[in-house]
Amino acid sequence: MAAESIKVSVSELSIGMFVADLDRPWCQTPFPLQGFYIRSSDDIHALQSYCRHVFIDRPLARSAYDRLESVDSGLQTRLKELLQSGVNARNDESQQRLPHSPIVIRKPIQYDTKVTLKKGIRQARKLVKDIDATLGRILEEVNAGLPVDITVTEKLAHDMTQSVLQNPDALVWLSRVQKKDEHSYSHAVSASIWGLVLGRHLGLSPTVLQTLASGLLLSQVGKAKLSDALLSKNHYLNAEEFKQYKAYVEEGVNILMADPAIPPQVVTIVEYHRERHNGSGFPKGVSGDKIPLLAKVAGLVDYYQEMIEPRPGVEAMKPSEAVARLYQVRNIEFQEDLIERFIDAIGVYPTGTMVELSNHQIGVVVANNPERKLWPTVMVVIDEHERPLKKGKVVNLREYNDKKKRQEDFIQVMRSLPFGAYDINPAEYVLPEVMGRWRARSVLS
Repeated sequence: MAAESIKVSVSELSIGMFVADLDRPWCQTPFPLQGFYIRSSDDIHALQSYCRHVFIDRPLARSAYDRLESVDSGLQTRLKELLQSGVNARNDESQQRLPHSPIVIRKPIQYDTKVTLKKGIRQARKLVKDIDATLGRILEEVNAGLPVDITVTEKLAHDMTQSVLQNPDALVWLSRVQKKDEHSYSHAVSASIWGLVLGRHLGLSPTVLQTLASGLLLSQVGKAKLSDALLSKNHYLNAEEFKQYKAYVEEGVNILMADPAIPPQVVTIVEYHRERHNGSGFPKGVSGDKIPLLAKVAGLVDYYQEMIEPRPGVEAMKPSEAVARLYQVRNIEFQEDLIERFIDAIGVYPTGTMVELSNHQIGVVVANNPERKLWPTVMVVIDEHERPLKKGKVVNLREYNDKKKRQEDFIQVMRSLPFGAYDINPAEYVLPEVMGRWRARSVLS
């Protein structure tokens, strides 16, 4: 049950409150999403700089069970089971925000988008088929006791890196929208794409990005040693089963270390990708700066991917809900500035997300605006009368709203929708002919 919102002066704010709304539009503030917990004095100072009052859902910090109200129902069930059984549960101390050293990239590279989304998708279509087939073959070979062919993995990682460097949205688009076409994409492939997008945003060099992609592609190889029964129920494990499940990380490390040709940096990513900022991860339970940077990136994108596309039987979070969840666990599960950079990179509504606009039109996000995270570029595919359009029409919400003098004339994203809503396949609107007609024009005026 949602809590009643209470109007509170910013001078009365305290850590633990949940800010549900502001006295001004969210898009006019630096806050990356609508609704968040106050976790530090810095949050309070930021709110005081932009607002006179806010609306909170409760005047006090929530309990562990209360905090679950903002999470989707499938994840609520699992988290409550963990709290009850003690499996992977945290004590009060581990829930506190932990200090951290800021992420610093030496000589970060500023990448420009070199190809259009249309061209990037066309170039990447064969690549994603090769990735899927090759990763499946690798897992089968590992299951049969054969060594990992690192040359094949490195070739895939190189091609993926080059694709993301040219246009960070193309592979994301394909991994999201082609699921409707019965194409099988693994968790590791999708996580590696998110990792490359974040790494590109951080300014990592192409060589480092390739290492990151290789590590993420191989991060799940240890699961080949687990039983199918265990994998099929990994969201509903008892204490003994969870102990067995955690062994996949060490199994993966052992498999990779058996081949001296596999770079140690790749092994390190696999070894530390399930560690957490507050020390609650596994298998080592290390925290903070003891976790290597690339493993921090890998852990974050692995966590995000699991939220938006869990195994069958668990309800998936919408991307905006997953982003909100990440913001809740900043400096607990993952360090704050890395989460903020990830949100900057993918937006609150990542490419490929279906959304409903405030004028009741339905569209799919085709690009994000970093300076206005809540105003992405959307391709409208259903009009306000729920009639599918023959051809998609594109609008940049930031450009459209910046031209409006009155807030009531703004077009906002009201909510994100599950993939396949309204039986719409976004790929049919983007490829092949529509993108050739894509030009910068407003369709909402």
